[in-house]
Amino acid sequence: MTSKIPRVGFVMEQTLGHVTYAKNLQAAYEGSHRLTNSWIPVPFEPWGPFRHVPRLGRNWAARGSLYAYSALRSSGRPRPFDAVVFHTSTVALSAPLVARGTPVILSMDATPLNYDRVGTHYGHLADPDSLGERFKQVIWRRVFQSAAALTTWSKWAKDSLQHDYGVDPDRVAAINPGVDLELFPFRYTPRPPTTGGLVRILFVGGDFVRKGGLVLLDCMRAGLAELCELHVVTRDTVPHAPGVVVHNNLMPNDPRLLRLYRDCDIFALPTYADCLAVVLAEAMAAGLPVVTTNVAALPEVVSHGRSGIIISPGDERGLGQALHRLAGDPLLRQAMGRQGRAIAELNFDVRKNADRLAVVIDAGMERWRRDRTGESSGVPIALETR
Repeated sequence: MTSKIPRVGFVMEQTLGHVTYAKNLQAAYEGSHRLTNSWIPVPFEPWGPFRHVPRLGRNWAARGSLYAYSALRSSGRPRPFDAVVFHTSTVALSAPLVARGTPVILSMDATPLNYDRVGTHYGHLADPDSLGERFKQVIWRRVFQSAAALTTWSKWAKDSLQHDYGVDPDRVAAINPGVDLELFPFRYTPRPPTTGGLVRILFVGGDFVRKGGLVLLDCMRAGLAELCELHVVTRDTVPHAPGVVVHNNLMPNDPRLLRLYRDCDIFALPTYADCLAVVLAEAMAAGLPVVTTNVAALPEVVSHGRSGIIISPGDERGLGQALHRLAGDPLLRQAMGRQGRAIAELNFDVRKNADRLAVVIDAGMERWRRDRTGESSGVPIALETR
């Protein structure tokens, strides 16, 4: 008997690295025989009547979830989807309502408590002992427990689901965000030198200050500019520093951005706060050694001493030493670049990870069906967990 190809609605947060993630995932599922898909992007900026409701307009989770639920309600009746994927939790407050009639799969880079723990540099402050925060955790527990299956970008987030929200770890698959490796053809030979022999460092981060851009500029002013040229891709205004070239308004997978990945020698992201930065996977796919910080799930991405160097956030001396070391050792850059590419092929291939997500969706639909009817379709409930 041929099983029906499920129709899956993907409700996708559209801010920061989630824009790239959604774009890559959509491309990976194009022409897929595993599922048919419908994409519901949820914009970050306030829209329509939500702009005029003061507290709602400032609350991303509330307005994102309202928009997502409204879009799902307008998708048609009877039940338009065989399953709904919410990415991330910030658009998923309506998941318990949706789960009454449709299997829900929750995907996230971080739990709310994960975000609280790194939120200072996002301008986010939370008092975990306040009545309001405790009430929010009750709501999030209900949201997470309503899901037929869950997937996280990292073990860091999976552990939070288990320890902070009581989610059975067997219901959670840790699947890294994928990048399109075909956009990053890797070459094992060193990049040709610039005029003057300067080594090229690449920084990619929309929020220049939070991502540690000012520390990089301080390193350039302290003498790194004698060895290196720094290329900064950001939406922000960048203060002047010697040897710095700024690139504004480059979109995800922009050919100009891909050319920078191809032509640069080192990738630096000395961030103060991130959950899991997709740009690190892009840099490793391009064969660049990476210098980044030990925040959140970033040490799960970069293997210290093998594919890059991990420092503490705000450590200007450590950052300068790491960049000087890589700038002066082309063989080390090449060796770390090879290791990074191998890690990208193993953990960050968007097509492989899209298949892994499809397995999670199938398992979620089967669990939802079994829990409500007591019947099984014969599909085993098994998630690839790490």
